[in-house]
Amino acid sequence: MSGLTRSGHRVKLACMQTLGLSGESRRSDGRLKSIFWPTVENAWDVNYLGQQGFRICVVLAAFQLVVAAFSGNLVVLFAYVMAALVYLVGGMGVREANWPAAAIVFGIFFTGLLYTVVMGHLPGIIDILFTGILLSNVRAAFLASEWRPAGEGEDRPTRFSETMVDKFVDQLPAKLWPRIQPVFFAVGVAFFALELFGVGAVVWHRLSGLIVAPHP
Repeated sequence: MSGLTRSGHRVKLACMQTLGLSGESRRSDGRLKSIFWPTVENAWDVNYLGQQGFRICVVLAAFQLVVAAFSGNLVVLFAYVMAALVYLVGGMGVREANWPAAAIVFGIFFTGLLYTVVMGHLPGIIDILFTGILLSNVRAAFLASEWRPAGEGEDRPTRFSETMVDKFVDQLPAKLWPRIQPVFFAVGVAFFALELFGVGAVVWHRLSGLIVAPHP
């Protein structure tokens, strides 16, 4: 009977959180504000912002894989697949309130945007929008990492594992991130450095062309 009671309580708690009937589960910010200018006042904010940041990184990773699937160049294919992995694993770091992971994800995306600009192309609206969202992700992860509960026994949101989405968003990052974060930071920093090198090489090439260009 005790197992059934605990299960019933968990289901009830989930329903109350979904419907916004549990006082503790109410977040401090609305959905739009939490994306662009998040704040953290309680454990529910920490949990929600972690879930939100992870989902954003998953969307970016999926987009990289879609682009890679239509690429006929092996080098480009490899680069996009690596970017997808960095976004996915970095998202796990965001889920676990690791702001350096969020910063690396933002840096890689922003450097890609810079590369588009130095190549003479204007970035798209979606690219600019995601740049702002990823920068906000850094803020959210930093605030979440600095938040501390008022007391040891303070109530916190439950990380569920009933559905595949629950296992992916709530359980997988907690289990996997502590094991793979050293590899992530090594690969992420190297990938970021390569992107910076690419941007610098393009800028240097263009400046060299202006300097040595023959005068009429």
